[in-house]
Amino acid sequence: MCECKGIGRRQAMKGLFAGTALAGLAPWCLAGCSVNPATGQSSFTGFMSADDERRVGSEQFPVLIKEFGGEYRDSRLHSYLASVGNQLVRHSETPDAKFTFAIVNSDIVNAFALPGGYVCVSRGLMALCQDEAELAGVVGHEIGHVVARHSAQRYSQGMAANIGLMAAAVGLSVIGAGQAGQSLMNVAQYGAQAFLQSYSREHEMEADQLGLRYLSRTGYEPVAMVNFLESLRKHSILQARMAGQPEDNVDNFDMMATHPLTKDRIQQASQLAGASRPQTPRFERKAYLDAINGLLFGDDPEQGMLKGRSFMHPGMRFAFDVPKGFRVSNTPSKVVASNPKGAAIVFDGAKPRGSGSIAGYLAREWAARANLSNIETVSINGMEAATGLTQGQTNGGQVVSIRLLAIRFAPDQIFRFTFLTPRNQAHAFDEDFKHTTYSFRRLSAEEAARVKPLRLIVVDARAGDTPERLGGNMPFEEFNPDWFKLLNDIDPGQTLQKGQTIKVIAG
Repeated sequence: MCECKGIGRRQAMKGLFAGTALAGLAPWCLAGCSVNPATGQSSFTGFMSADDERRVGSEQFPVLIKEFGGEYRDSRLHSYLASVGNQLVRHSETPDAKFTFAIVNSDIVNAFALPGGYVCVSRGLMALCQDEAELAGVVGHEIGHVVARHSAQRYSQGMAANIGLMAAAVGLSVIGAGQAGQSLMNVAQYGAQAFLQSYSREHEMEADQLGLRYLSRTGYEPVAMVNFLESLRKHSILQARMAGQPEDNVDNFDMMATHPLTKDRIQQASQLAGASRPQTPRFERKAYLDAINGLLFGDDPEQGMLKGRSFMHPGMRFAFDVPKGFRVSNTPSKVVASNPKGAAIVFDGAKPRGSGSIAGYLAREWAARANLSNIETVSINGMEAATGLTQGQTNGGQVVSIRLLAIRFAPDQIFRFTFLTPRNQAHAFDEDFKHTTYSFRRLSAEEAARVKPLRLIVVDARAGDTPERLGGNMPFEEFNPDWFKLLNDIDPGQTLQKGQTIKVIAG
C-alpha cells in the first residue's frame, strides 16, 4: 500500500485484503506520490495533475458562484479583496501563481477555495470581519488549501479508495465470500467516506498553519486569525440560539463532520500566532472599514428579502408572511422557514408543463408520486390555488405530515408552499400555516419600489448609544442587540464609548 501522507490510514485495511486484487494497487499508488509544495512532505495526488486542478477550478468556479447567489457587484470592494489576496500569494510557496478572488452575493458567513487558484468569500463573512488582518487570515487559509493541493489529495484518495473497494469486492466474490463479502465492502466504503468527506480535519488544521504563515510574512498581526475564529464561534452559538438549539451543540463532535471544531482551531491558532508575529504587525482596521462601508447586509432584494415577518420579492412582485418563531433562510432557489419544534415551510417556484387546472398540476406534475388526499381548490387573494395532504419522512426518519399548496401566479408561473409538521404535533401549526397561506399576495409597483436593501454603515458612536438602540434596523427581532454586538466584537458587559467607530445597519 502507498506510504504517502494522507492515505496512511488505509494501511489498516492492508492485512484484511492481502492476497486479493488490492495487491496490484501498490505500483501506481507509489508512483502517485508527490512532494507537497507548502509542507515539503510527501502526499498522494496521483489522480489529479496541476493541469487538472486548473481545468476543474475554471469549470466549477462559475457554477459555485451561481449556487451562492452570484457574484457581489462592487468593483471597488472586489479590487480591495484581490489586492489583499495577491499580497498573500506573493508570500506563499508559489508566489508567481495566478489566483482569482471573488465575493459571493450571500449573507451566509462562508469562504471556499477551488483547485487551480480560485478563492471566494461571502459578503456575510466580510461583514463579520473587524479589520483587514482578519480578512487576510480567512483568505490566507483558503490559499493554503490551494497551495497544499488539498483538493488533489482528496480526489486522489477518493479514487484510490473506490478502486480498492471494487477490487476487494471482486476478490471476495472470487473466493466465495458472497453476502459476507458485500457486507465487508459496505463497512470499508463507510470508512473511506468518513475519511475522505470534504476537507479532512488534518487539512483544515494545515490550512490554518499556512494561513498564519502567509499572514505573518505579509506583515499582518497573526492574532487576527484567532480573533476571527472566536467571532466565528460566537456566530455559531448565536445561530444555535436563534434555531432554538442548545449553545453547546456548536462544539459537539460529529464523526462525519468535515471541519475541526472551532475551539480546537482557536487553540492551535493561538499557539502558532504567538510564535510567528512580525516585528511591527498591522491590523489595518480603518482601511477595512472604509472598504466595507455601504456593504449590502442580509438578503438582496433581487432574491427577495424579509421585512419584519413578511418575505417580499420586489422583482417578482409578491409577498407572504412568516409565522412568529420561524427562522428564515433565503437561497437563490427556495425560502425555508423552520421552527425549533420541527415544523417547517418551504417556498419555491415552478413552470407548469401544460395549461391544465391547478389541481391537475398539483396531482399529476408536482406530486405525481405522492399519495395525496383531501385535494381541493381554493382562491387566495384572487389567485387560483390547490392544496392536498400526504405524509413523508425526514432524513432523520421522523414521520411528518405534509400539506402541499400550489398557487397560479401567472399562466406560466406557479408558486408552491410545502408545510411540514411532525406527526406528534399534528395540528399545532394549523393556524400559523393557514395565515401564511392566505397572506400570499401581489405587490403593487409602489409597494415593490419601497422595498429597499439593508446596508452596513460605519459611524462613530454617540454618547448614550446602546446595542439595543443601534441594532433596531436589523432583521433578527429579539436577537438584534446580540447581532450588533457580534458585528462589532462587543463582549458581554462592555459599553460603547463616545467616538468609537462601529458598524450599524441602515435601511
